[in-house]
Amino acid sequence: MKKNNKELELTPIRNFNDPFGKWCKVYNDGNHFVATRTTHNDRKTIVRDKDVTDEDLLFNELYLTACKNHIVRKPLYEFMKDNISEKYPEMENLDEYVDTHIKMKLHNFYSRVKRFRRKAYLNNWNKFVTITYDDKLHTPESFRKKLRKCLSNLHCRHGWTYMGVFEHAPGTDRLHFHAIMHIPDGQMIGEMEEKNDYSTAQKKMQKTMSNTFFAKTFGRNDFKDMTEEDLKYGHAIEYLLKYLSKTNEKIVYSRGIPTEMNMYVENRDIVTEYEDYVMKYVLFDDCVRNGKYLPYGQRRYEQTTLFATT
Repeated sequence: MKKNNKELELTPIRNFNDPFGKWCKVYNDGNHFVATRTTHNDRKTIVRDKDVTDEDLLFNELYLTACKNHIVRKPLYEFMKDNISEKYPEMENLDEYVDTHIKMKLHNFYSRVKRFRRKAYLNNWNKFVTITYDDKLHTPESFRKKLRKCLSNLHCRHGWTYMGVFEHAPGTDRLHFHAIMHIPDGQMIGEMEEKNDYSTAQKKMQKTMSNTFFAKTFGRNDFKDMTEEDLKYGHAIEYLLKYLSKTNEKIVYSRGIPTEMNMYVENRDIVTEYEDYVMKYVLFDDCVRNGKYLPYGQRRYEQTTLFATT
């Protein structure tokens, strides 16, 4: 929403009365920019490695099997307990162990989903890409390894950014890679060719835009143009998250994609406030300069020249 073309009746801002504004953590929820007041802490969090037991390894293996077979809720608990007790019949506090570790898995999953959405909505994307390997060129293992290396090189040398996930196609179990990408003007490699291709999912012929470099290096591919409206109102994000939940795959990110940013927010930048564990403030869209996002962890003084305070 823009403050210059609408008159809104605003909810009184009770908790943001500093006339000089505040530094805030700002993210995009898919509809609006949202700010929360915060302070910077220079101390680094020390993460210590946890000892992984044989029981933990078995739990992780069983949990992945459950995800692939869509076992959820109560059947999931029964599945985990039955299989763990079969391997470790004398294990103490089995119910507590399974309950705690399932909650940890679910917490980690929803944290990954939240991080994925915020990265997707905060950054600019112009392509939705699907790549499938050719048996004559790769095995599933070499496809996964070499594609990740290729995309990493394209990020470093040509400025490509991407967020994607590998998935095994239902029925054929063939490995694919789906991603949203931003390819800067003039940085596309290879040539783009329009092709007629058969879609096994839709069971009909369709036109695709194939890249000659990826076709020669990996196999079938499709580079579809994507706009901001496609991202917000289309199905690209849900499409990728579907595979994340089905296979428990990790998202493949290029470096430097911010989830949040620092911004100096004043009262006049705020539409309204609401409480969601902490007080949050919905901002006018035109208070944020498009394309000027930096990671939240950057020092405050590094932001002053990049963000408007008007």
